[in-house]
Amino acid sequence: MNPDELSGALLRARTAAEAAGELLRDYQLRLSGLKIDSKSSSVDLVSEADVEAEKQIVQSLRNAVPGAGFIGEESTEARDDSADFHWVIDPLDGTSNYLAGLPIWAVSIGLVDSAMRPLCGVVHAPLMSKTWTALDGGGAQINGSRMSVRTQPVGGGWRNAMLATGFPYDACSNPEDETLPQFVKMQQRFHKIRRLGSAAIDMALVAEGVYDGMWELRLKSWDTAAGAIMIREAGGVVSRFDGSDYTPGDIELVAAGTPALRDEICRVLVN
Repeated sequence: MNPDELSGALLRARTAAEAAGELLRDYQLRLSGLKIDSKSSSVDLVSEADVEAEKQIVQSLRNAVPGAGFIGEESTEARDDSADFHWVIDPLDGTSNYLAGLPIWAVSIGLVDSAMRPLCGVVHAPLMSKTWTALDGGGAQINGSRMSVRTQPVGGGWRNAMLATGFPYDACSNPEDETLPQFVKMQQRFHKIRRLGSAAIDMALVAEGVYDGMWELRLKSWDTAAGAIMIREAGGVVSRFDGSDYTPGDIELVAAGTPALRDEICRVLVN
């Protein structure tokens, strides 16, 4: 895919994300009438708004990249190994926030190649009035203006680094889950840890330079495909806990504005 084709794909993705955001805002005006179900557990919620938004996005992008497959959270989870490209879609990241009336939710769309390497991405948060985009080799933007990661915590020193994280849905029910012990270790090392309930927004805020970094376990490819390229194009680093390259769908993710902070986060997590 040449640069012009890739730019065109990003434009189509942004248009689709913004249209889905409008659909979701309309649904949110009538939350009391929404059909709500659960997926992996009773706290892993999905609504008809999620499903309809994904259908609309898929329809909008069906011919945007010839031959591209779709990996979506709500309906099209299977990867087509014969496709050279895939659209990776989270139609509503932060469903629980959305259903509770919190404004922290987003539409996330990424385009990846056959090796799941992100090529472009958009995260659109309508109620935050923010749209983050990134293009492979073309940088990252917030509402059309260039953005970059923060390279030094406000106030200086690792204790002042502001980090984001989230918990898997089985964090409290799975006796082998490491999330809570890791959170305690991280809180002892880094004071300013935030949990918004949307990994896509967390990653976008790292790219924007609001957060210094983040970490999380067991995120899906649709949670991170757009955010990963944003952080990298904004000058940051994204890896697994051992420092190796991160690919959307990997079980571990750590991201930071600088390799030094990433290394310190990894050191705490693995010791």
